[in-house]
Amino acid sequence: MKIKMKAFLLLTLLVTMSSLCSAQLAMSLKINRTHYLQYEKIYAKVTIRNNSGHAIVFGDDKRLQGKLLFKIIDSKDMRVPAISEASYPMTGVILNAGEYKDFIVPVNSFYKLKKCGTYRVYAYVEHNMFEDVYRSKTAVFEVKKGMTVWKRPVGIPEFMLLNKKDKIKTRTYKLISLLEGSKRSNYLVIEDKKRVYSVLFLSHALGEERITHEVDYMSRLHLMIPMSPKIFVYLIIDVDGKIDEETVYKRTTTVPAIVRAPKSGKIYVTGGTHAKKKRDYK
Repeated sequence: MKIKMKAFLLLTLLVTMSSLCSAQLAMSLKINRTHYLQYEKIYAKVTIRNNSGHAIVFGDDKRLQGKLLFKIIDSKDMRVPAISEASYPMTGVILNAGEYKDFIVPVNSFYKLKKCGTYRVYAYVEHNMFEDVYRSKTAVFEVKKGMTVWKRPVGIPEFMLLNKKDKIKTRTYKLISLLEGSKRSNYLVIEDKKRVYSVLFLSHALGEERITHEVDYMSRLHLMIPMSPKIFVYLIIDVDGKIDEETVYKRTTTVPAIVRAPKSGKIYVTGGTHAKKKRDYK
């Protein structure tokens, strides 16, 4: 009985959707920024609205299969190739008549965007029930190399190595500054000679204030980041880019600062005081 009911529902959907010769999907595409650091995650927000008057289903059945895809053109007017045949998963999505849904897509998880340059991109939907392909307007963004402010090579701690007999391996922490129009942003990049392990946005540059840093005995990076004239964020980050600690401080008569004890090598924060969310910062 359940099998017959499932077949009936599928047939109903197919009959309904087969009448969508004039089906309409309205699509929009927004990129969260116009400038990105090389290797940074690029997110697109795709909004799809069903204006057809009927439900639209993305299913496993061949007749209901559909894809959300992107066409990306680089600075040389060449199409950017997909990393694999995989597309953003849409199976199970149902858009009722008049309904819209947002899809947040990490674009460079599906397309090769490692090269610096300007890119033009639009999103489009293919569906086996549609004769037409529906697409969004084009958005433009730029991938840039940025400028290295400082770099700090460190050894990987022994407990993180799979083979203890290997030679000491190193990674490099790099503070990168990226100009975005009139604003300058700060990023932390963790890399070695073969690959980039992490790209982490830290803050927008703030006047003459500078990000200070120290490295502890476990090769973790300690950062004191000015977020405003009064608010500072203290981060401890390991060689894989994982944040082990995050604490917010505020300026008092003294300024929060990172200090290394000369004898023990221990790193601690001096000056300022702990800030409270909502009261001292949003």
